[in-house]
Amino acid sequence: MNTTVKNTLLATVGAAAAFGGATAVASADSVTVKSGDTLYSIAKANGVSVDELASINNVTNPNLIFVGQSLELSKNASAPKQTTVKPAATQQQVAAKPVASASHAVMDASNTYPAGQCTWFVKNAAPWVGNNWGNATNWSASAAAAGFSVSGTPKVGSVAVFGAGVGGADPVYGHVAMVDAVNPDGTITISEGNYAGMAYHTRTISTAGLQFIN
Repeated sequence: MNTTVKNTLLATVGAAAAFGGATAVASADSVTVKSGDTLYSIAKANGVSVDELASINNVTNPNLIFVGQSLELSKNASAPKQTTVKPAATQQQVAAKPVASASHAVMDASNTYPAGQCTWFVKNAAPWVGNNWGNATNWSASAAAAGFSVSGTPKVGSVAVFGAGVGGADPVYGHVAMVDAVNPDGTITISEGNYAGMAYHTRTISTAGLQFIN
């Protein structure tokens, strides 16, 4: 081959190789974060400092970048809008705490009486009792108005109504209780709430002076 032609071809190939190599290493204006990348590795690969890269992209925590996030490499490029993204792995589900246990929640949802009162106790024990019947002394009249039978004859499951001051009842508000048993001697066994400060209490008493809602 002619020496002149050979030298010309070699020069052409060398120039092409140099041009191709320069294109391959040319840095882009931005990079997309891939799995395994860190802000440090991206900064080092692109000849910028970690602080500069963080500042350009409004990255407040240099230790936290996300796969798929676009990072600008130069201040001349428009900085991307900062988007707050939480990695799925770090998101925490906050379980709602139930207000009460299932059984109590059901009862409380349909019981408008003040919690802990004798009226509240009876409403929980006998869901058929109406809401807003008033104080215990008013229950006989309220129940009769609602169509319930009110008499002096107790039955198991009846609501016993104590007038004000009757049988140890409150001298103003009265008292109500559930009839659990009608005994052969004519007495009744009742269960009640808020009696002598106790949340739950049972006793056997005479029916004298009491009314019963059935």
